[in-house]
Amino acid sequence: MPANYAMHRFGAEAMRTLPEKQQRLMQRCRRLYNAGVHGSDLFFYYRPMVETAVGGLYRSCHAMTGRAFFTRACEALKNDPSEGGTACLYGLLANYCLNRALSELYREQTLPRTELEVELDRYLLSLDGKLPPKTQDISASLKLTRGECVTVALFFPPATAGNVLTAHREMVFWVRGLSAKNRWFATALLHLTGENFRRQRMPDHANHRCIHLDKPMLACYERALESYPRMAAELKGFMEQGTPLGEDFDRPFHG
Repeated sequence: MPANYAMHRFGAEAMRTLPEKQQRLMQRCRRLYNAGVHGSDLFFYYRPMVETAVGGLYRSCHAMTGRAFFTRACEALKNDPSEGGTACLYGLLANYCLNRALSELYREQTLPRTELEVELDRYLLSLDGKLPPKTQDISASLKLTRGECVTVALFFPPATAGNVLTAHREMVFWVRGLSAKNRWFATALLHLTGENFRRQRMPDHANHRCIHLDKPMLACYERALESYPRMAAELKGFMEQGTPLGEDFDRPFHG
């Protein structure tokens, strides 16, 4: 989907590890926090049937180190400060924490990353009793106003608010379509997209090619959850006092 449920779940849990004052801010701006949690994955859905510069933000942002990405993001937020932007920033950190932790495992595998991410979603949905996993729709948590799209665009230059709005609408469309009980229409459309996009379709049962990685992926998820409050404190110090970010920010999102 790819790993949309994992990100959604992780974001909710990560928020609860922070001081109460920060949690209240994120609750007030929950849609922007949720948008940040999905990070540049939003652009994975931008006109997936054609190659575009905006769609390419999915790959270019994931190739950045956390230090490079968050240095740029904090500068953008300082130039245009808002509570919503701050909430989005901490959501982006959640996205980085989980991506960073899983990448340690994924780069050792020969299977495509999207296939592994879909299996992680299936496994977490099963653990949470959301059955059958393939029919679980998280699109209700994916809401943005036009004004909120302006805030999200700050963190993904040169994307515009209009680009973010288009990508968001297409993300909601695909999440709903791929989790529908009757998925024939979405499945038919997937044949017009790239191979990586087609791997989003969650199978009816566990993927035998990577089921042995379910518990190792969960262990990575749990390590990311442990690291989030520490990294959030570092990010806050960097934003407010200019304290240098630690070595946890040295890895790319993917890789």
